[in-house]
Amino acid sequence: MQTPTGTGDQTTETADGGWHGLFLGPRSLALLVLTLGVGSHAVNGFVTVAILPDIIRDLGGQERAYWIFTLFQVAAIVTGTATGALKARFGARPLFLAASATLFSGSLFSGIAEGTGWLLFGRFLQGFGEGMILALCYAVIPDLFPERLVARIFSLLAGVWAIAAGIGPLAAGILTETWSWRAAFLANLPLTGILLLCALIVLPRESRHKDGPGPRFGLAVVPRLLLIAAAVLSISMVGQMKAVPSIALALTFGLSLAVFTLRLDRKAATPFIPGAAFRPGHPLGLCMWIEILMWVSSGARVVFVTALGQAVWGLSVTKASYLATTVAFSWTVAAWLVAGVGEPARQRLLMQLGPAALTVGATLFATALSLQSMPLFALGAAFSGAGFGISNLFLNKTMIYAVQGVERDRTSAFLPTLQAAGASVGAAFAGLFGLLFGLTAAGTGELVTRETAIAAGPSVFLAMAAISLAAALLAMRLSLAAASNAEDVLSQAS
Repeated sequence: MQTPTGTGDQTTETADGGWHGLFLGPRSLALLVLTLGVGSHAVNGFVTVAILPDIIRDLGGQERAYWIFTLFQVAAIVTGTATGALKARFGARPLFLAASATLFSGSLFSGIAEGTGWLLFGRFLQGFGEGMILALCYAVIPDLFPERLVARIFSLLAGVWAIAAGIGPLAAGILTETWSWRAAFLANLPLTGILLLCALIVLPRESRHKDGPGPRFGLAVVPRLLLIAAAVLSISMVGQMKAVPSIALALTFGLSLAVFTLRLDRKAATPFIPGAAFRPGHPLGLCMWIEILMWVSSGARVVFVTALGQAVWGLSVTKASYLATTVAFSWTVAAWLVAGVGEPARQRLLMQLGPAALTVGATLFATALSLQSMPLFALGAAFSGAGFGISNLFLNKTMIYAVQGVERDRTSAFLPTLQAAGASVGAAFAGLFGLLFGLTAAGTGELVTRETAIAAGPSVFLAMAAISLAAALLAMRLSLAAASNAEDVLSQAS
């Protein structure tokens, strides 16, 4: 099947620049691949959280429950980091085949596991497969769609996450009540088959780059992969720690290891990460800093919002969870509203307003806890989601088209890993701030109490607001110090 690429002529791109260019014609199947790939990852994440109590009741091993998520996260980030370089070498098709087979095996092992050991092995394989599939879904966007549709693609993927947030817990409840928690994992088996079939039809047979073979891989890449795994593991371990010195040490070690690995990768013959990553003088590096700081600043919201809804306003678990999904739905609505913006100046303005909205959202969270106002709390969630919604799609688009060739593969595939890394670091900072300010209710058996939420919650969210403010200041630099370069990038991508 012949699929359109990002190199179509200007007339065609203009004609197909609206929503009909996505939902009609040959691109609809390509869109289905992205939706299934991203959607399965999103739904699985929400479902696994929901079924965890049933898993523990059935298999036992409460002390190992933490590893059900950690091993998945480590495998997903490691494979996601390497996917861009692997795609440049082997193309997307064989990688999708390998990732789908791994996800199938991991889901099968998890679904039939008779003990937590086999379940952990299955979750590791799931992370390996899903991490690569998610990275590939982002990596093939420039291959399958013209540049004018890319912002709309990211707005639709935001909608996929919102739908997953809404139906994930509900689907988990239906599956566990009508059958077992195992059904949540085994449901991946037919889904993986459908995804693979569609991908084999849509994905190009070869890599986009035909000017020679991609980078070769050997044992030299193993140390970097192990260092990445160690960095992720160190930061993830913060969730198991209850002492400030231990958290600070693990967080410092993990971040230092990540910086060291980045420097090592830049000198490697087969780098995984684009060379301009985190270089603030380049649009790619500057946007990476903005995006990762935005995700870090969301750590307190991700970790504490559901618990705060229960503790402060007495909401049920379900109601508190749906209060938290306000972020996902406002993200989606905002992204859809701005997806058609094509002027580079307006896109840059939205990239600047995004982190500013996060700062307002975190400040509203703090104020709501002080006043014990649930409407104000929900408004903070809406601002947080809208901040991501109006800026994330243009940040992603700018990063993808700031580079070319193999570097574009590395960049587009690295985007999910960048977001996951920011979320992990943000969760670690949230845990650290929670202990420092007294939000975490040690010795009570609860994450937070009403008293600690009102007394210490505002300080935690104001600390996060300072991080999003740093992202907002960097976004201003996108307009000032890097304006001319960014203008070229955005004009090319529009």
